[in-house]
Amino acid sequence: MEKNGVVTAADNKNATVTVTRDSACGENCAACGLCGNMREMTVNIKNTIGLHEGDRVRLSSSDSAVMKRSALGYASLTALLICGGAAGNAAGGDLCAFFGAVLGVAVGVLLLKITEKHRDKIEIKVEKI
Repeated sequence: MEKNGVVTAADNKNATVTVTRDSACGENCAACGLCGNMREMTVNIKNTIGLHEGDRVRLSSSDSAVMKRSALGYASLTALLICGGAAGNAAGGDLCAFFGAVLGVAVGVLLLKITEKHRDKIEIKVEKI
């Protein structure tokens, strides 16, 4: 996966890069109305090549590492949604199943946030362009 971006802040150790996300609607955002202002995102990286504010860079990472991390996140959230819904259904029917599923997803998001801090980060290669 490769993205081009602009360094918006940098010091001797870290840099912040703003990249533009790809559109999910084929670059016709006015038609779907879902993109809004979520087209840009910031990425914090280690400044190993002497980046300065305003530098244009290319960020690249392993597609397989990104896909594995995404699959793990989606699989765990799906499993907790199903388990929460089944537990809620066993406890009291459809309404409890709904709230159990919502609770399962909430617990999953919390667990992902906690474990993300302790995981090895995906290696991002940086080069000036």
